Parts: sequence; structure tokens; C-alpha cells
Amino acid sequence: MKKFILLLILFSFNFACKKEEVIPTDDNELITTVDLIFTDTNKKVSTFSFQDKDGDAKTLPEKFDKITLDKNMIYTMDIKVYDETKNPKEDITEQIKLESDVHLFVFKIEPASLFPLKAIDKDKNGLPIGLLSSGITQTAVGTGKLNLVLKHQPPINGKLVKTGNEAGGSSDIDLIFDLSIK
Repeated sequence: MKKFILLLILFSFNFACKKEEVIPTDDNELITTVDLIFTDTNKKVSTFSFQDKDGDAKTLPEKFDKITLDKNMIYTMDIKVYDETKNPKEDITEQIKLESDVHLFVFKIEPASLFPLKAIDKDKNGLPIGLLSSGITQTAVGTGKLNLVLKHQPPINGKLVKTGNEAGGSSDIDLIFDLSIK
């Protein structure tokens, strides 16, 4: 009887000390191609792309364009993302639009004054998405980096994670483009 009670106490203690399991509600997307489509105030359209068709971060991408924009110009930037491991390629942009309340594009530009970029599209909760953004290039020529991050921020155990900033969730993509203002 003593052994039974001792086992029961140990089992109860072990059960009480287990951490609550974190259950995400959905998975990250596989993104192999990103197109950044810039349109200036004169309606000139320029597209810059990242492409890694096999989706393997250990291999070099097939394409990684340098972004070149004109100085002192207002631009809108439209982002398109695809999974080219599928045939035909899958347009992930539509999935991000449908699940906009758990996705956020983050733009980190160095130096920040080179091209301040801000999301202009919003999800159903009024938080930024970033598939469509706008910014004005600086008045002088310069070079820097544009770090584009797609955060995947689904609810965890029923609690919302997306707050409109980068904290929380995981990254579907994290790309650093060379940026030149001419």
C-alpha cells in the first residue's frame, strides 16, 4: 500500500510540474520568390526580385536584385510572394491577404533616412500588413540596405500575437536587399 501511495504522489507531482504545451494555430509559408514592385509619382514601374527556387537557405539564390531608386521621389511598393517548389507556382500573396491578421511585413532600412517606408494597408483589426507601402527617397544620392522581414504571428493558445510590431511570431522571410538612391 505504501508503494502505491508513493507512486501516486510521484505521478501527481510529475503531472503538476509539466509545462503547458504551446499550440500554434497554423504553419509558416514556404516562399521562394519575392517581387518588390515600385511605382513612382510619374507612374514609372520598377521590379526588383529575390528568387531561390529550391527554397533551401543553404544554397545561393538564383536571383537577388539590387534596388535602385531615384532621389527625392515618392514611391509605392507592392509585394508579391510565390512558392516555386510547386508546379504551377503558388501565389502566396493571396494567402497572406486572406490571413492578413497573422502576417506583417517589417521594413528596416539602414540608414533610416535613406528611404523611410511605411505600410499603408491594414488588416481587419486595423493593424499594418505591408503588402502595400509608401515612402519618399532622400534628396541626396546614397546607398544602404533594405531588410524585408515577413513575420508570421498566429495566435498561440487562443491569444493574439500580432500587435503591429515585429515582436512575436516567427519569420517566413528575412531578406537584406542592397539599396541605392541615385
